[in-house]
Amino acid sequence: MSERRLLILYGSQTGYAKDTAYRIGRQAWRRHFSVSVQSMDQVDKWSIFTTTYPVIFVCSTTGQGEEPDNMKKFWRFILRKTIPYDALSGLNYAVFGLGDSSYQKFNFPAKRLSRRLQQLGGTPIVDRGDGDDQHYLGLDGALDPWLENLWTVLLDQYPLPKPIVPESVAPDPSCDIDYIDEQIDASVGKTELIPGTHLARLVKSDRMTAPDHFQDVHLFEFELDDSTQTPQWSPGDCAVLRPENLDSD
Repeated sequence: MSERRLLILYGSQTGYAKDTAYRIGRQAWRRHFSVSVQSMDQVDKWSIFTTTYPVIFVCSTTGQGEEPDNMKKFWRFILRKTIPYDALSGLNYAVFGLGDSSYQKFNFPAKRLSRRLQQLGGTPIVDRGDGDDQHYLGLDGALDPWLENLWTVLLDQYPLPKPIVPESVAPDPSCDIDYIDEQIDASVGKTELIPGTHLARLVKSDRMTAPDHFQDVHLFEFELDDSTQTPQWSPGDCAVLRPENLDSD
């Protein structure tokens, strides 16, 4: 029987694709595969030409259809014109993309990656999966059926050794839980503010895009609390907005 190994490579900007890659890795481990999970820029790029076991690619979309930062080196590498068009003839791969169909360049990195791997002779294990934030189940709406199909194909190619633990049986816990008899006050008080948090009131919300534009982009204006010092920022900083519940809620 062929070696039961999987390499899972991800390109992730905010962490969702990385989490998805590790989720796939846990499912693979549950099915008795030996698994390695890395970002695309971590892996030895030349090794992709000699890999004899399946490789699963998970990549998100950033900006306007751009590749995440931690896969850009890998992407530029496999775009080289000097690479022969049969260089990946021994590679079996699967690609799952994370995106949002409200954007015009929906899942472009995953689509480009899948197309390039096939151009270089790679063989897709299953059709590309396109996760969509707009699905009523979120990304899971596409990921769950895609994974079900992926495991069906892989377990047909790499049968499980027998006897095995049925999938319905929970594995041994990875941590221990100690129960404390001491009574703990479980009442919910006012949440303490995280350092760096600034209180503000929303005073204006103007739509900046035309009514018929596919994106609904707003300009928000906030009024800071009198006791709040004006926050300092630099280009590229991210602001996280946390709405506060009304007293009636």
